[in-house]
Amino acid sequence: MTGTTVRSSNVSRSGLTSSASKADDTPVNPTYRDDGYNYRYSDDMRVDDRHNMYRIAPRHRDPMPWDRPGYFWGDHPHYYGYRIHSLPPQWRRISHWGIDYYFYNGIYYRPFGGAYVVCRPPFGTPLEAAIDRAVFRAIRFAYYCDTYRTYSRTFDYYNIIARQNLIIAQQNARLIARQTSYAINANRALSAYELANRLGLVQSYAYANSEYFYQDGVFYTVSPSGSYSTIVPPAGALVTSLPDDYETIVMDGIEYYLVDNTVYRTTLFEGVPYLEVLGQMYGSLYTQYNVYR
Repeated sequence: MTGTTVRSSNVSRSGLTSSASKADDTPVNPTYRDDGYNYRYSDDMRVDDRHNMYRIAPRHRDPMPWDRPGYFWGDHPHYYGYRIHSLPPQWRRISHWGIDYYFYNGIYYRPFGGAYVVCRPPFGTPLEAAIDRAVFRAIRFAYYCDTYRTYSRTFDYYNIIARQNLIIAQQNARLIARQTSYAINANRALSAYELANRLGLVQSYAYANSEYFYQDGVFYTVSPSGSYSTIVPPAGALVTSLPDDYETIVMDGIEYYLVDNTVYRTTLFEGVPYLEVLGQMYGSLYTQYNVYR
């Protein structure tokens, strides 16, 4: 396993593409277009002297005003990964697994490089505002796990996921026993687990009989009362696009895609290209690849 981070991509925020290039972290001045919902940064690419197009990571673009980020539960533009110079008024601090978050008006921020970066809500966070305008996409799964699997690494966060996974695996196994026609794809689940374990990742499982939703790098479950909560991205979940602040990393000589601490890989499922959740980085591995430190 290597520690090299390569900012290149054949994936874009809008979906899979066939191009690949090495990105340039040099900041550029964004071009603003202020027309309400359509406000966005347009200069997220750079063209060099050889006419190669390079992607500029959001955290390396010029900081934006704190009042510009869009609500993560609505249809506003999303700005995860972008910096702001100073926090908004009346913020409150939340500590989650040793990370300090600053919260105001539905938006979370983390310290980064002498400024702050707009970030996703911590796992387990309920949506605190009305979600009548929410646009969530239902998630397909390449597989569900019906066998509890262990990992060689131990730390507090993994211990919680391990207890959760044991319950989910038992429930999924019972579902299969009652419903033999249910597509569980056990061989694919085992193959993904073996790869994740070799890379040092930990997988969070998903209930086979529950609905999961996705928006801009955030995964949700919905309670019987209709409220949404953020969850650890479940292994096997399939999405068609990545958010603006993804990173391309190289592990064991293979390119993967990193959003916060979640690793994705490109895959074909039923002949259709997807990005599949492979697992999460924790502990020293997360420290090695974490770009927001």
